[in-house]
Amino acid sequence: MNSITDLSIFVGVVKAGTISGAGRRLGLSPASISKRLARLEEEIGVRLLNRSSRAMSLTEEGKILYHKLLVILDDLEEATSSVSRAGDNAKGTLKVASTVGLGKSRIASLIAEFSRNNPELVVQLYLGDKQIDFIREGFDVAIAIGQPSDSTMIAKRLLKNRCFVCASPEYLEGRAPIRKPSDLKKHECLILDSYGSFRDLWPLCGPNHREMVRVTGSLITDNSETLRNWVLSGYGIAIKSEWDVKNELRTGKLVTLLEGYTVPNMDFYIIYGSRKNLPAKTRNFVEFIEERKRIHQA
Repeated sequence: MNSITDLSIFVGVVKAGTISGAGRRLGLSPASISKRLARLEEEIGVRLLNRSSRAMSLTEEGKILYHKLLVILDDLEEATSSVSRAGDNAKGTLKVASTVGLGKSRIASLIAEFSRNNPELVVQLYLGDKQIDFIREGFDVAIAIGQPSDSTMIAKRLLKNRCFVCASPEYLEGRAPIRKPSDLKKHECLILDSYGSFRDLWPLCGPNHREMVRVTGSLITDNSETLRNWVLSGYGIAIKSEWDVKNELRTGKLVTLLEGYTVPNMDFYIIYGSRKNLPAKTRNFVEFIEERKRIHQA
């Protein structure tokens, strides 16, 4: 039977990203950790980590064991810390990632409300528009655009997010008209270079076919808020989502272009580990967010 300590060390190494980093957290020498990992792999009979002097990555078997151990170790922690506790209160630390725009406008306030209802839980919110690595970065939940490529994760759609090609009237004034997708090539296009975005290859779906247009522009950002400010300031044409610029479209600060053509949705999903027994903190948070979604849709 594998030692609980060795299994815990394996999880600690994956979370830290390096053996030396895990050693600092666990108070063990790198040599001791390496020895324990080697012993664990020998007992199990499979390699769990691909290790070199510069990098470390999980094998497929390592990924499976890591996700299962997270559940087991969470259960052990809860069992030892809440023997006398009735109910299913969330404890510990919940680490949440979210896209910048949605995170600031909606998720941050929901997390504050969730925190008030769960006083024994510390909630960490990290905002960014880049793809995250759940294992390396230690996230419990993510709010992201699109579904993850990792089939071991669960993704539930939170928000339909229609997109439009749009610009300000100030930018359009005196410039060449935009009647068909290829006309975009004559214009300054603002490019969002982030996970889930279309970058400089814009898909336009017409009544009879889908056209991919390679656009160009002198302004590129990985931040959706910056892109929003640029298009509102008249610096060019952008693809923006309905939830982000709904008011500006209604008031005429922005206008949609290429009527008759649509852009694929950039729907928001809540993503978390595919486990049969989620930790209480993760399960409670997912249920809370889904309940608030139903309230806003009612």
